[in-house]
Amino acid sequence: MKLMGKQILLRPMEIEDAERFVELINDEELRQYLALTFPINKIMEEEWIRNSSNNRTNVNFSIETLEGVLIGATGLKDIDWVNRSAEFGIAIFDKKYWNKGMGTEATKLMLRYAFEYLNLNRIFLRTYEYNKRAIRVYEKCGFLIEGKERQGRYLKGKYWDLVRMSIIAEDYWRNIE
Repeated sequence: MKLMGKQILLRPMEIEDAERFVELINDEELRQYLALTFPINKIMEEEWIRNSSNNRTNVNFSIETLEGVLIGATGLKDIDWVNRSAEFGIAIFDKKYWNKGMGTEATKLMLRYAFEYLNLNRIFLRTYEYNKRAIRVYEKCGFLIEGKERQGRYLKGKYWDLVRMSIIAEDYWRNIE
């Protein structure tokens, strides 16, 4: 399945995406926003794509511009088919595309997929308290802050809180554009 937006396309992740992802993900500035500590290589990324693609509790998409430039990834993980919930993740890996509304558009497309196609009831996420840009995007898309995980992230000599946010289907359907 492909999901088309005004600026981007979400398409199934492919093994061929690994090389570009590795090139972008190992950037130090970007990594402060990811839940990764160790560097990754192409073999590791290909293995992650294979494993997550063969798992029905994960759904991952690559984010491309409409011109075909691979700029990031998004997905749902640990889908709980009984309680109808999943954890959401997104990253615009290519910094040239930050602050252009593409993360917001990708998030809205994923929420549409989660609620309208998968019939999920609750989507949640965790982000870092210093990631103000992401928090604004999530709030714009209907997520509410549920709480914090105190000092859940260590980065460059300091512990930071993790911010937990969620959106439920009822809120999604009420605020759909």
